[in-house]
Amino acid sequence: MTNYVSTVAMHRATWGTFLEPDASLAGVENLHEALHIPIQGGHRAVLEKFVGRNAVFDRTAARIENAELVYEDQCSAYHYYDLFCCVERCHGELTRLVDLGVFMGGSSAILAGCIEPMGLELDLVDVNDAYLRFTYERLHRIFPRAMTRVRMFHGDLPTYVARVLDAEPQTRAMVHHDGAHSFDQVVRDLSSLFFVRDRVNGLAIQATHLRGEIQNLNFVDAAVHAMFGVGVKYEPLGANFPPDAPVTVPNRWDGNYFLADAPEGMYIPFDGVEWKYPHPTMELDAFMPVKAAPAG
Repeated sequence: MTNYVSTVAMHRATWGTFLEPDASLAGVENLHEALHIPIQGGHRAVLEKFVGRNAVFDRTAARIENAELVYEDQCSAYHYYDLFCCVERCHGELTRLVDLGVFMGGSSAILAGCIEPMGLELDLVDVNDAYLRFTYERLHRIFPRAMTRVRMFHGDLPTYVARVLDAEPQTRAMVHHDGAHSFDQVVRDLSSLFFVRDRVNGLAIQATHLRGEIQNLNFVDAAVHAMFGVGVKYEPLGANFPPDAPVTVPNRWDGNYFLADAPEGMYIPFDGVEWKYPHPTMELDAFMPVKAAPAG
């Protein structure tokens, strides 16, 4: 078994760059163990409940189900299916899908099923290189012929915007945001999109129903409203849980829970959005990660 260790030096060396695939991970049985990714609740999205509505989704769901790999999903099957529908509806206006916060590849696998039949590219973006490696290898096992259209970017969304989207005026992207859920980081992420707003067709953002311990500031919905106003027009995505659902109670791992009667996510088209922040005089550099002082 490959023992993959992500060192601090490697993190600094690859930050803000596209990673090369790691051939040593091909065929590794317990991939999550090799990459030191713990499995907590073991949640799996049941995609089968949406089978029979769309041939592309059916093919994607079947491929995901048939891949023998240990993983857990971040989102519900409802969110994954709604995300697919957003792409299917808008793909004629897109050139690229951007998946921010890939974790173990739940949303990435759904998006990867779209890229070949819809003629798109997929960029995986995450601050954790182990998650990128896991997700890329998972996609390679599910859609091997599509991998020439998939890239791994090691960094946060502002860094991706500055180093990739800002240099590609012809790109038309849909961004799926499922990265850090803290209010301040979500504001930084969405603020960075302001500077490439002509290249972003729409934003699908997950965890707008999430709450938890106060130090985590899990207020994704509040960040959305801070950016686009309380009256922002959006399409609700994903599951909507009743007050008596078990997930509305803080869990035993990190104290997170979901608001009852609130959408799991939102899809926000950018063609009619009104930006309340940032101010037009601000610059993208203000939203980049804080640079550590040199040692010594």
